[in-house]
Amino acid sequence: MDDQHVPAWHEALAYAVTGVRFDDLGRQPRPDLDALTALLRPRLGAEVDVAELTRAHPLPADLAEGLGAAQLGAALAELRRRLTGPSPTVVAGERPLTADERRLLQDVPPHHGV
Repeated sequence: MDDQHVPAWHEALAYAVTGVRFDDLGRQPRPDLDALTALLRPRLGAEVDVAELTRAHPLPADLAEGLGAAQLGAALAELRRRLTGPSPTVVAGERPLTADERRLLQDVPPHHGV
C-alpha cells in the first residue's frame, strides 16, 4: 500500500478533538494512541484551547478517507479520555429507601422459589 492510500489516523484524530490541522502527523495504517497523546499533550493550552477537546469537530473528507466509523469512534473516545483525564465517579451517599424501592426489593418473581 503506497503512502497516499494509508489513512491519516493521527491527523484525523487530532483534528476531531482539537479542530486544528496538524500536517506534521503523517499517515499511519492504525492509530497509536500512546504516541498521539504524547504529541498532543504539550500542544494543549499553547496551540490548542483545552475547551476544544469536548466539542465535536466533524472531519473534512480528506481526513476521513479510509477510516472505519466504528474504529474512529472508539479511538476518538479513548483519545479524549486520555487527554482530559478520567471522569469523576459519582457515588450516591447513604439515604433511606423510598416506598417504591422497598416494594421492588420485596417483590420476588414466582419462579424464584420462595
